[in-house]
Amino acid sequence: MHILHTIPGRNWGGMEHRTVEQVRWLKANGHAVWLATPADGQTWARAEAEGLPLLDFDFDRPWRPSSVREFRRMVIGRGIELIDTHVTRDAKVAATCLDLCAVVRSRHVNQPLKPSPIRRMQWRLGADHIITVADCTRADLVADGLADPRRATAIGGWADDSFFSPAAPLERTTMRAGLGLAADAFVWLCVGMIRPDKGQDHLLEALARLEANGRTPTLVIVGSATAESAAYDQALHDRARSFGGRVVFTGYRNDVAVLMRTADAVVIPSLTEAQPRVAVQAFAVGRPVVASEVGGVPEIVSDGETGWLVPAADPAALAQAMEAVMTDRPRAESIASRARCLAETTMRFDHRMEQTLATYRAALAHAHQRPFPRWRGNGR
Repeated sequence: MHILHTIPGRNWGGMEHRTVEQVRWLKANGHAVWLATPADGQTWARAEAEGLPLLDFDFDRPWRPSSVREFRRMVIGRGIELIDTHVTRDAKVAATCLDLCAVVRSRHVNQPLKPSPIRRMQWRLGADHIITVADCTRADLVADGLADPRRATAIGGWADDSFFSPAAPLERTTMRAGLGLAADAFVWLCVGMIRPDKGQDHLLEALARLEANGRTPTLVIVGSATAESAAYDQALHDRARSFGGRVVFTGYRNDVAVLMRTADAVVIPSLTEAQPRVAVQAFAVGRPVVASEVGGVPEIVSDGETGWLVPAADPAALAQAMEAVMTDRPRAESIASRARCLAETTMRFDHRMEQTLATYRAALAHAHQRPFPRWRGNGR
């Protein structure tokens, strides 16, 4: 299959990471695949470093006639059979190619969209299939009339094989030493972009409440800030100084699997989420998860079964759940073991990509049958 993925933004986050992983898998499994993204963005730089097939395209003005002409030439020239779009701007320009190929619209966030006649037309007629990363997101799109339930599929997060692999000898000791963590410290790991909706400020307040209760764990915060969240990032660093070195900021890291095996538990204090890949990764590693009860999180984190759920933006409840993990280790290990079994059976990368390919085939079948825009194909 000839597949084009599109990323219009220039920042790097979970959506970009997920897309690059898909491109890598498709290439490794015999598909002709390209990623169209601006050459001055972080996605381009990271994908280029991996040797992935890239096409430079500026999506900032998707309806501009020259942009449409250039994009169609790109699609025709490479015999693209299916485009998988990931944000609004790229979805708009991809919709101009519905006479050439199938179009899939992927939705990575759980923020509500205000329905309108134009938006309904763009979503229902501008794509052959919709992929969401959480069931709740799919349900919202269907309820708002933006998605046909027969042409919308939820495909959750995954963990690649590195998260299921056992720890290397001395891995934990070496990583802790490198980060300046005490060998006997209880370490919480928080992974995500540094921005207000990820709730790291509430996590620091929960840490202060734990300290007031005589608990002094170490917190490792993994992730980078965007230009828009620079002030928030600085405020976090300022607040963290009060913990006397027990809060460590690592910035963006490629070795999250190793960091999770180095930590004792994972915390996800987000204010909004679709379905966090961090939870799936923590399941695969076998670490207890405490997470905010938002969006699609409860679809995988079941309170008392595969993790702990707390209300969002509630540092007191967050601290209470974190303390429960720290003080009842046998129960925490039992819950983490159940979560690991769930990830093993349903959340491996190959399994999720087979679901994705099945969705692509459904999109192609719809493209061949739709009366408008009429399918004429792309020379394949």
